[in-house]
Amino acid sequence: MVGINLDPQVGAVVYVQGHSGRFRITRVDACTDNPRLTRFYGCIDVEELRTGFKLVRIPVGALIYDEDRPVHRAIEWLKTNPERPYPGYVDGYEVEAGEDHEGNPAFFIRFFVDPENIYQDGQPSEGRIEELNQFLGVVQTTLRGLSLDPWPYVRVSEKWRLLDVAS
Repeated sequence: MVGINLDPQVGAVVYVQGHSGRFRITRVDACTDNPRLTRFYGCIDVEELRTGFKLVRIPVGALIYDEDRPVHRAIEWLKTNPERPYPGYVDGYEVEAGEDHEGNPAFFIRFFVDPENIYQDGQPSEGRIEELNQFLGVVQTTLRGLSLDPWPYVRVSEKWRLLDVAS
């Protein structure tokens, strides 16, 4: 899908084939000085999160990402895309990979909305609900456009506020 960047990015957390632990990408390079590595579309420097162990100039093909990475990238892209407004009352989201009711692979994406910005006079605002439904449709269409094997299921929940019992 145009606009969504699924290339390796500095700061992303990945796994590396043949190595245990999780690594953070610290550098992305085209490796133009080494034709043998260039054929792998570049090379990456990573650092293991717990120990700080570094691997340098590993091929992009050695990276292993979490299964839900494309979903997170698409949602983050929607947050910054002016053509598809991300509602200000959506306070966050979570993604869970699993199986649907028929046993097929699925992504369950839950958006959390601030109820103070959804309700008017104790009733859900029709305008906000319509806007939210349009947004959820855009999310689902965007994710389907990525041709992911797991089917995306999109839901909404109200954000729960923690009570301050000490006061």
